[in-house]
Amino acid sequence: MSGSTLHPTPAPETARRDRVIGSYSTGRPGPIVVVTAGVHGNEPAGTLALRRVFDALERDRVPLKGKLLGLAGNVDALARKVRFVERDLNRGWHSDLVRDLLARGDAAAEDREQRELASIFVGLFAEARTPVTFLDVHSTSAGGAPFCAISDTMRNRRLAFALPVPVILGLEESIDGTMLSYLDDLGHVACVFEGGQHDDPLTVDHDEDAIWITLVTAGCLAASDVNDLGRRRARLEAASKGIPHVVEIVHREAVGPDDGFVMRPGYVNFQSIRKGEPLAARADGEVRSTWNARILMPLYQSQGDDGFFVVRAIRKFWLHVSTALRKLRLHVLLPVLPGVKWHESRLDTLIVDPRVARWLVLQIFHLFGFRRRTDEGDRLVFSRRRPDFRKLAPVDYGSRPPA
Repeated sequence: MSGSTLHPTPAPETARRDRVIGSYSTGRPGPIVVVTAGVHGNEPAGTLALRRVFDALERDRVPLKGKLLGLAGNVDALARKVRFVERDLNRGWHSDLVRDLLARGDAAAEDREQRELASIFVGLFAEARTPVTFLDVHSTSAGGAPFCAISDTMRNRRLAFALPVPVILGLEESIDGTMLSYLDDLGHVACVFEGGQHDDPLTVDHDEDAIWITLVTAGCLAASDVNDLGRRRARLEAASKGIPHVVEIVHREAVGPDDGFVMRPGYVNFQSIRKGEPLAARADGEVRSTWNARILMPLYQSQGDDGFFVVRAIRKFWLHVSTALRKLRLHVLLPVLPGVKWHESRLDTLIVDPRVARWLVLQIFHLFGFRRRTDEGDRLVFSRRRPDFRKLAPVDYGSRPPA
């Protein structure tokens, strides 16, 4: 972008020029919004939507507060039109791995991509005085409605619920090491937006709609600054009509390169499935549904380790209950429950003995803002999702801070 009202954010010396799709600021103080697109190289729609947004901002000299930064995720994979070159760039975002990447000099393929992105993030963290808002834009190999996914914190709900599309909870418990989880653990606002099918022109429209709505929600723009905001909201609402507003993941069908996994044709996001229904085939037999629920992100591409997800609706009542429990900080009472105790060395972390605490353990901990992180032997480990942003020195962002 060029023009007198723009104040581009330069990329670090290690980043390629095509990493930064655009940067826009009018010098007014305000929040930082970062939109990443093309973290998977076969998902280019988000990069096209970002270019539309930057063109409109510059053309109309929109009085944006703060800064919008648009970044291409996997530059090499985008050029090759493949999901990834050597490994999935949306995995491996563990604090210790990020710290090691930032300290290393040379790296190949996705290691280099991740290091460049992390370097830019660290610079933004040092600059920010309030949580940075991240929107990570993706698309799916199957058709169906757009949707967004978040780690279930109150700060993330505010952004996700402003997008008139279904909201997915529990993704960070199903997929390990995502960029969303890394950013959320640092106390920032992070939301994944899935605009639609990879090559559908409507996906670009949906992505652009989500970016404009995010800029308004974050406080960078007033609703009146976006002339067609109502039309954009209406388009997203129409695309997701008839689908529950909030759903949670109850199953992930993991696949490996030697599984011979083949999804049955014709499924789209949020399509209803019945118990016993054949969904896919593996080398060792048929995969049948064990739920009366909905299917999400069925795999219709050669690369990827998620065969499909199964989701079910969450009633609004339980969302209100969880909000009240967190505001009242009643999580301190959880160790009163049988089989539950605080971790000896980790803050805001609980150890659960499933032989004692048998009933609705996952659901109860979710209400209080905890997520299942790992297992220690026959014990379950739950950590509280970080509730608030806290300013840290830049060096601390290489490793996960205390909860």
